Amino acid sequence: MHGRLRPRRSNFQGLTLVAAGLAWGAVAAAAGNDALDLKGIELLTQGRYRAALKVFDRSLAKDPKNARALANRCTARYKLEDYEGAIADFETATALLPKLKPTLAAQASVAYYRRACARAAQGRSDDAAQDLYASVRLDRKNAPAYAKLGDLAVLGGQHETAIEYFDRALSLDKESDLARAGRARALLALGKPAKALADADAAIMIRPSEAEHRLLRAAVLRALGLGDRALNDERRAAELRRPDSRH
Repeated sequence: MHGRLRPRRSNFQGLTLVAAGLAWGAVAAAAGNDALDLKGIELLTQGRYRAALKVFDRSLAKDPKNARALANRCTARYKLEDYEGAIADFETATALLPKLKPTLAAQASVAYYRRACARAAQGRSDDAAQDLYASVRLDRKNAPAYAKLGDLAVLGGQHETAIEYFDRALSLDKESDLARAGRARALLALGKPAKALADADAAIMIRPSEAEHRLLRAAVLRALGLGDRALNDERRAAELRRPDSRH
């Protein structure tokens, strides 16, 4: 990953629906808009997202610069977990009509976060970081996005910066096992296993069924010279990884 990851300030705008009764992130049609847009909004409010998507596709085939139709298609795509498409529609819609951004900000933040996770899994750390910066600019309370930025910083060897991100995530969500585990990894890398142990313990308490948390604590315990306790965690992790594990 090129460059240094740094905490970014976010310009948060709360979720504001522009018309009562609309689905989360849906945008009211402008006066005189084509009946297709009204039909698409009706389908959105009914939770019929695939049908709504087809209607907005038809509307945009007639007018590709219909910002409100783009915004509503963004919502349909988001609901269908097409985060790439949702981001494309969000960016185009808000470029055409900036006042739409507050309505779409929360779901767009999640879409950027989801795409970042996919890109990170592909080894595209720089692209993932840019998506995460976009995510927290749209929603400064997106704890998972800050935790993921921390993970990327750990991968890049930027452990102090990682801890800043994990601290921010935990200030927003004290029950984030991912932030606890991430901070434990960063502290362990900085040669602070005693502090890392507290976070590893907390991660396990929050999600006791996660094998990776057990392996992390085992590594911390070994760093503390507690091999017997580490072995217990390693055995438990192996049990949790079995397909038939129920506990």
